[in-house]
Amino acid sequence: MLDSIEAQSYTSHMKHQRIFILLLLICVASAAGCGPGHVGGNEIAFLRDGQLWTIDPDGANAFAVFTDNNTPVVGYSWSPTHQILTFRTLDATFAKTSAAKHLLSNPVTALTGDLPSTLNTIGIDGGSPIPIIFSSPDLRYSNAWWNTAGSRLIYREEITATTPSPSTVFWWASQNDQPGGIARKLLPNTYSIPSIAPDSSLVLGISKQGIFTSTLNGTNIHYIFHGILPGHPFFATLERALWQPAHQHPGILYAIESPASTQHGSSSNSSIAVELLLNDLHGHTTILAKCACTQFAWGPDGNHILYSNGPTFTIYNLIDGSSFAIDAEVGSIPYWSPDNQSLLLDGLHTFVLINIKNQQQQLLLHDANTASIPASQAAPIVDVNALLQPVANSLWAADSRHFLFSTRERLFWQGKPLISGRGLYTVALDSHEQLQGTPVLVDSGRDIQAGWSYEDPNTSFLF
Repeated sequence: MLDSIEAQSYTSHMKHQRIFILLLLICVASAAGCGPGHVGGNEIAFLRDGQLWTIDPDGANAFAVFTDNNTPVVGYSWSPTHQILTFRTLDATFAKTSAAKHLLSNPVTALTGDLPSTLNTIGIDGGSPIPIIFSSPDLRYSNAWWNTAGSRLIYREEITATTPSPSTVFWWASQNDQPGGIARKLLPNTYSIPSIAPDSSLVLGISKQGIFTSTLNGTNIHYIFHGILPGHPFFATLERALWQPAHQHPGILYAIESPASTQHGSSSNSSIAVELLLNDLHGHTTILAKCACTQFAWGPDGNHILYSNGPTFTIYNLIDGSSFAIDAEVGSIPYWSPDNQSLLLDGLHTFVLINIKNQQQQLLLHDANTASIPASQAAPIVDVNALLQPVANSLWAADSRHFLFSTRERLFWQGKPLISGRGLYTVALDSHEQLQGTPVLVDSGRDIQAGWSYEDPNTSFLF
C-alpha cells in the first residue's frame, strides 16, 4: 500500500529532479554554511517580499537566510533548538501563474494554505538548503511542523486535481536532514494534524476507526478508542487528539459531543456542546470541561488547557480544577509564554496580554477604531473538510521575558500613538510579568509571519 501511494506522489519529472538535486547537494556541501549569517541564540525571523530573514532583537544584523526570485518563500518555522529553520517555497511552475500572484492568507497570521511547493531545511547561518521534499505542480503541501526533539517534520500532501478532505490527504514524517523524501514515512489517515508525543516516540490521531497511536514510521497502530467518537466528525477545529506536553507519562486531550447537545455534529453557525476529556491511557478518563467551544489546546506545562467560543477564552488548571475566562477579539491567535505564566491574544484589531497567575488582562495594542475589546460576536464555524494548520512560530522569546508584535494597522500602544509608526517591535517584561519600558522598533519593512521561537503544535489553535 505504501509503495502504491508513493508512486502516485512522484512523477517521472520529480525523480529526475531528485537525482539532479542530490548531485548538486554533494557538490555544494563543502560550501554550505560559509555565509556571514547568525549562529543561533535569540534571533527573530520573518518573511519580506518572499524572502526569509533573521534579525537581532535590537534591529542589528539583518540577514537574508534564503532568497530566490523564482521560488518565493510562503512559510517557515523555527526548530526547537533555534539553529535550523524549515521553510516552504512555491513550485517554480506554479509561481508563474496568476493564482500564485494572488494568494489568500490569514489576515492575522499571514499563513497561506496548502500549495504546490518545496519543503526545505536550512541552518540559521544560511548556506544551501536541504529540500526534504521536491515540488510538483500536481501536488500541494502544507507547511512542515517540528517535533519537540527537532529531529522530525510532519506535513500534509494532497493531489492538486482532487477536492481536499481528510480522506484524500496524506500525512508524512520526514527526517530534517534527508533530501528528496529519503526515509520519509507515511502516517495513518487522520482527520487533523497528528500530534507527536513529548518524547517523539508516537503520533496520535483521530479517524473513522477511532483514536489511535502509531510510531513515527507509521507502524504499530494501536487503538485507544475503537469506532466513531460521539458527535464526530465535528467541524475541523475540534477534530483533534493532543498529547499532554512536558509530562513523562502524558495523557491525551480530545473532545466528544456532550449528551446535552442537540446539534449532533452540525456545522451550522451555532456552537456544539462538547466535553473535553483527559485520558491517562491507563483506563481512566476525566471530564475537564463542558463547553460550547470551537477551539482547544494545551498550555506548555501540560497542566493547563485553553479553550474558546467566539470572544470568550477560558483557561483551566488541571492541578486544582480552577478556571477563569476573559473576553477578547473573536479570531484572536493565542500564544503561550514558554514558562506558561502569560498568554498573548493577537487579533486583527487588538493585542492583549494575560497574566495567568493574577488573572489580569491588558489591552496593549489597538487600531484607530478600537479603543477597547470589540463587542461579542458569534463563534466562527469551520467546516469538517477544511485543511487547517497550527501557528508556525511563537511571538515569545525563549526566556518568556520578551515578546514581539507586528503593528499592521494597530498603531496605538496602551491608548497612545506609536511614535515610530508601523513595524516590528519587541516588548520586555519583568519577573512579575509587568511591562518594562516602551516597545522597541526592530524593523520597519514589509515584514510578515514574524516569529521568535518554536511553537509546539499541541499548544496552538488551528487556523
